[in-house]
Amino acid sequence: MTLSEDRYFERYAKFISEAEGTPQRITSADDLDNYDVLVLSGGGDMGIKSGAYGDQTDNLPIGGVKEERDELERQLLGRAFERKMPVLGICRGLQVINVFLGGTLWSDVSQGGFDGGIHRDGDGGEPPVGDIAHWIEMAGSDFEVTSHHHQGVRELGRDLEVLSKSSDGMIEAVKHKSLPWFAVQWHPERTEEGLGRALPREWLRKELQRCTTK
Repeated sequence: MTLSEDRYFERYAKFISEAEGTPQRITSADDLDNYDVLVLSGGGDMGIKSGAYGDQTDNLPIGGVKEERDELERQLLGRAFERKMPVLGICRGLQVINVFLGGTLWSDVSQGGFDGGIHRDGDGGEPPVGDIAHWIEMAGSDFEVTSHHHQGVRELGRDLEVLSKSSDGMIEAVKHKSLPWFAVQWHPERTEEGLGRALPREWLRKELQRCTTK
């Protein structure tokens, strides 16, 4: 899995371990052949150089940019694409997958007319800083998820299929039409037990089992 900082490892590691995976942090695209599944975790905003915002380049409300991570994940997805390797995207991970496939992002959900309070708790002030729970519908069920983001999909990347949207229309989950790529905008590793945690976890478990039986 990719990470912005080591301090986030434990929470993601617990989630991956629940799917019977062996979590390890990857810091070089050259190491991808050592793994069966790639997990792109949450983190800061993508940088302008990534092309994430299309022709929007000036005065964007972005922060926490790490261009080296943008480049690492671009390289990782390029190799995963060639290998047809399973990829799970979480929050930023969904956004990175979308951009890799030619899509773009809203630099802030307010640009698209979405309700920022659904996606990230402002704690009474700006900028928004906290996790927030909200309800979504997916796979014929309504369930609660925990989110922490201020960006979202603007133009959908090629060959991606939307699986879920929030009540304000923000894309919450996607899958690739031919590759074993699945991504959610929420944080399953921060979501209490229920479908919001179980659906991504069981997808991951299934892919790990499939890899070990090849």
